[in-house]
Amino acid sequence: MLISLKDLISEIKDEKLNELLSSFKCDLDPDIEFFLKSKAITYEKLSKARTYLIVDENDLALKAIEEITILGYIALALKVLTIPESVSNRMRREIDGLSAKIHGEQITAFPVYLIGQLGRNTNVSKDAISGKDLIGYAFDVIQPAIDSVGGRYILVECHDDEKLINFYSDNQFTAFAKIPDQEHSMVQMIRKV
Repeated sequence: MLISLKDLISEIKDEKLNELLSSFKCDLDPDIEFFLKSKAITYEKLSKARTYLIVDENDLALKAIEEITILGYIALALKVLTIPESVSNRMRREIDGLSAKIHGEQITAFPVYLIGQLGRNTNVSKDAISGKDLIGYAFDVIQPAIDSVGGRYILVECHDDEKLINFYSDNQFTAFAKIPDQEHSMVQMIRKV
């Protein structure tokens, strides 16, 4: 079951909300844990992203909201995907759906839905929720926006790590571009909706 962080901010005291968020652990990627504990509330209040906690519905029925176990979470946002010059006009047409150019100028940017964070709580059993489940929840939230305002692609930006790239490839994302970074190189992967 999904619980919106936006709703929790208005329902429970900051202290209790911070306790709930601090119970989340991600041994696989400290950045995922750091975002939820240190940035998610700020991003929520600024409308930079929407964060959704995934919890067990039975757990929620038995406990107060601040005592539930977070199985995983997703953070979603809008982003403008910058198209590198090296991308062919054929691919630009595919991304746009109509043309590679607007008013005679090559398309250089495209709006996308961003799965900015996606993480499973490593304090809970792997059987409780999978990465594929998390992507499914993200699509469940994004789909009504697509139905209301349109959109053609979903973007993820992940570390240039073979396991992560394979995971997203297995979930129908395609590598699009690399983002050089001083610490960790990142890969942008897109999926048509």
